[in-house]
Amino acid sequence: MTPNALAKQIFAGYDEFSLSHLQPSLCKHRIIADEVGRLVAGSNGLLGLEELGTSLEGRTISIVRAGNGTKRILAWSQMHGDETTATLALCDILNFLVESARDRGWARSMLHDVTLAVIPMLNPDGAEQVRRENATHTDLNRDAAALATPEARILRETYRALKPAFGFNLHDQELHSVGATKNVTALALMAPPPDEKRSRPIPRLRAMRVCALMARALSQFIDGHIATYDDSYEARAFGDRMQSWGTGTILLESGHWPQDHEKRFIRKLNVVALLTAFHAIATGAYQDVELEHYHALKPNGMQVYDLVVRKVKLVHPSGWSFRVDLGISLEPEENRRSAAPIATIKEIGDLHTYAGLQTLDGSARRISTADVAVERRLPLADLLDLLQLYHS
Repeated sequence: MTPNALAKQIFAGYDEFSLSHLQPSLCKHRIIADEVGRLVAGSNGLLGLEELGTSLEGRTISIVRAGNGTKRILAWSQMHGDETTATLALCDILNFLVESARDRGWARSMLHDVTLAVIPMLNPDGAEQVRRENATHTDLNRDAAALATPEARILRETYRALKPAFGFNLHDQELHSVGATKNVTALALMAPPPDEKRSRPIPRLRAMRVCALMARALSQFIDGHIATYDDSYEARAFGDRMQSWGTGTILLESGHWPQDHEKRFIRKLNVVALLTAFHAIATGAYQDVELEHYHALKPNGMQVYDLVVRKVKLVHPSGWSFRVDLGISLEPEENRRSAAPIATIKEIGDLHTYAGLQTLDGSARRISTADVAVERRLPLADLLDLLQLYHS
C-alpha cells in the first residue's frame, strides 16, 4: 500500500479508534496516566509500560513501547505543558494499535519491523498548571545542553538507552499563516539542523524525506496549509541536539483550523501523519520521496488572526472617518480565568491581505477611536457590543 493510500485509509477510519472522550482540558497527568495504563492493560502484551522517573513535583514520567523491530523510533509530546494536541493524538495511536494490530496486516507488519517508544507527557508539572515551562519555570526545549531539569535528563537518558534511528518532537504552535498567503497553517514540519552550518548529513536527509512524505500524504486533506520553520541552529533544543547525535529528528507542530477550537481536526491530522510516517520507516518507503516536497514548504507567516472584523467605520473626534478592518487575537481558553473570551486588538487598518480563523462583517458599524486601540485587551463580548454585532 502506498503512503498516500494508507493515509486515506487512516483518515477515513479515524472515528473508529479515536478516544473522543479525551479533550485538551482533560490533558492532565493523572487522566493521561490512567488512560495509558488502561490501554496497556488491555493490550494483551502488545504494549509495554515503564516508569522512567519523576518530575520535580513527583509526577511519574513513563514510556510506552510497541513492536520488536530493529528500526527504533522515539516520539515525545508535551515537553511544553500547555501543548496538548500531540499527547491526545498519541493516545489515539496507542488505542489504534491495540484495536487494529490483530486484524490489520499492515499494522502487524509495521510492529514487526519497528520498535516504537512513546513518552506521551514529558512535562506533567507544566501540564498541571497549563503553562509552557516546568515547575522551575524552565523551558525543557532549551535544556538539552545544560540538562538542569529532571525531565530533560530523563529524555536524554531514554535516548541513550534506546538509540533511536528516528525521533519525533511533537508540539503545538501559535497561530500562523503559510508564508505570505492567507492560508492558516494546520501543521508545520521541519528536520532541524545538526549544527550552525545547517549541514545535511544522512540522518537529517532521512528526516527531510520523512517530512516530505508526511507533507505529500497530508496534502490530500489540507493542500496549501502545511508550513515549515526557519532552520537556524538552536544548540539548547532537543531536536537540533538529537540531529547532531545521529538521529533523524522530525519536528511536528500542531497549528490551527477554522471552527476547530479543541483542535480535533488537527489531532486527527497528527494521527494520520505519524502512523503514515511510522509505516514508511518500517517499509523504507520514505527513501523514495523526493526532497522537493520538503523544500517547497513555505515558512510560517503572520497573515492570519483569530478573528477579523471587516468594514468597520472608525471615527475620530476631528471628524475623520474611514472603513477599516480589525485584527483580533483571542486568549486561549485554557489560559483564561473565566469562560468569557478575551480579545486583544492587534491591528487596525487595511487587512485585505490577512485572513481570520473567523471573519465578521462589520457592516459599516461606527466605532470611535476612543474605544479601540492596538494592544487594547477586553472581553470579546464587550468589543462586539461596541460594534453592535452578534457573534455566537
